[in-house]
Amino acid sequence: MRKLPSDKVSQDGSRTPDRRLAKWLVLFMVASIVLGLLTDAVFGRLIPLQPEELRDVLTALGYWAPLFYVVALSIAIVVSPIPSVPLDIAAGLAFGLVWGTIYTLIGAEIGAVIAFGVARRLGRPWLARRLPIAVLVQIDELATRIGVRTILLMRLLPVFNFDWVSYAAGLTAISFRAFALATFVGMIPPVIAIVAVGAALPTHPTLSAVIFAVLVLAVIVPLVVAWLPWSWKRKKY
Repeated sequence: MRKLPSDKVSQDGSRTPDRRLAKWLVLFMVASIVLGLLTDAVFGRLIPLQPEELRDVLTALGYWAPLFYVVALSIAIVVSPIPSVPLDIAAGLAFGLVWGTIYTLIGAEIGAVIAFGVARRLGRPWLARRLPIAVLVQIDELATRIGVRTILLMRLLPVFNFDWVSYAAGLTAISFRAFALATFVGMIPPVIAIVAVGAALPTHPTLSAVIFAVLVLAVIVPLVVAWLPWSWKRKKY
């Protein structure tokens, strides 16, 4: 088995590829927030999705509701502009915390796997034709070495756009099995939290607001933690 080349170490002892990866992660976080808010705002004006209305639709479907919800959530992930958070909250309203979480995990996993497959099948060859071989090899080596940890981190932190992570991972050499496992394990905590917002809303609106506030902090805190050290270093030098 070919041994992967080690990272180059800069004069201050830091590993340059890892620092470069950290910068790209922060840029990806910022882009996810800004573009995510813009697409949600535009799509929300065209087709407003209200969790309460979605709950009514699911309730009216009876036994078909779980299947309809799983398919709808999968489509919302594959078709990235469609916001999936209203669907997650609606799952809590319609199915409760336990079953809402189970159905959301199934639908999100299916959507993520489809998006990964589309990017691997169509985007990967396109990328290979436009990037120098050396650059593509570096991307693949980095993805092989820390891809699973990176995807797990991105799934745990709701600051990263769920859809984009799936498509971006498909462009790398990370294996399908590793991606699927890291996605499923990493998204369990945030899915439980988002579904809990809907499950608690009818009877415990205060608790629902607290859970939502915690989710907002989970988005803001990683950005602050990642940005402050860089800002301090720039001022220092």
